[in-house]
Amino acid sequence: MEQNTCTPEMAEAANGRFERKIYKFLRKWVRSHEHKTLLKFDQPLNDYLANDALRDFFLNSEHPIQKLLKHRFIARHLGRPVNAVHFDLVTGDPLLALTEQRIYNLARRMDSEQTHIPFRSVHPVKQTETGDIADISTYPAESLEMRYNSGNHFSSRPANDNVFDESSKQCMAKAGGNLHVFFKRGFMEDRLQEIKAVMALMHEACEHQLQFFVICSRHSVKEGHYGVSLVIMDPANPDFPMRIMVCDTLLKELPHHPRWWNHFVEEFTCVFGNAVTEILEDLSHPLQKVNIKGDNPYRHDWDCPYYAASMANSIADLVKDDADLVLTGSAQDIHNAMKDRMPDYYHPFGEIKDRQGIRAANRLKRWTSGRNLINDLVAEINRKSSYEL
Repeated sequence: MEQNTCTPEMAEAANGRFERKIYKFLRKWVRSHEHKTLLKFDQPLNDYLANDALRDFFLNSEHPIQKLLKHRFIARHLGRPVNAVHFDLVTGDPLLALTEQRIYNLARRMDSEQTHIPFRSVHPVKQTETGDIADISTYPAESLEMRYNSGNHFSSRPANDNVFDESSKQCMAKAGGNLHVFFKRGFMEDRLQEIKAVMALMHEACEHQLQFFVICSRHSVKEGHYGVSLVIMDPANPDFPMRIMVCDTLLKELPHHPRWWNHFVEEFTCVFGNAVTEILEDLSHPLQKVNIKGDNPYRHDWDCPYYAASMANSIADLVKDDADLVLTGSAQDIHNAMKDRMPDYYHPFGEIKDRQGIRAANRLKRWTSGRNLINDLVAEINRKSSYEL
């Protein structure tokens, strides 16, 4: 785990340098695009640069984020590592430059999903016209849900598709041989139908090797929570699993089932029949804090995509490292072996980290998800520039 050594003073100094660079960039853009300064009106230039120039730049540019990232200093600041960011000790919010926050918000509001930087922007209804984060006191009086739902803080914003794609790519790279990884959008039942289709082909081909399927999807239409399953199949019996182990992330201890258990059972019975309920085993990990009415928004735990990815990776690694344990070991032994492969959330001897440690791990992942997207965009820009040259 990283040690956050960036003090508020260090962050403010870096943010100040960024503000000066971005103002210089916008001043240059204004000089060469006077006919596109739709929001300038009679404002003095300095006021315009401080208030509306960035929004004009977004309104009049195709892929504005990519244009910004062509400038090395801007790209370096937006893509800085987590140890160069100061996070508020209470809310967990990163200390961002004013214009930096506007860039993320305007990109979400005006640009494509591709440049919706994960976790760094708020929903458009929570933004001011200039792209600042609106103060909660300005929300309509009747908007109680809007005031206190997720999204007000960095640590409580739901993940977007970029995060799922990133986790999927990492986990699916582990597939090979008789290990299959179905880390996909959609629902559990879709993945189970895929398993049956694969097994039907293997049965026809007279395949004899046992097959291990790691699944990560939303549980069901009724219960959209992310979860992970391991389904072990014998090609000789392609219509019914040898073993099924399921993983959830809610803050609970075995053998108590999570609240979605009945929905989960329904998905399996729809595909494999009622008899499958006799072989369902629970490997759940008590990682995700259930939100309690009255909790501050920054305490909302919406990190299930990261918990699920960690569990999926640990099961995939366990299949590759010790298939015999996965095949014949007890659910508790497999559960404990998973802990050894989840160092973000467990100490070396299997003790779960405290909430502060888990939140720190997720904060690191949240920042790094955005950084990875920014660096991917910069790499793509550089590839295009090299091609053009």
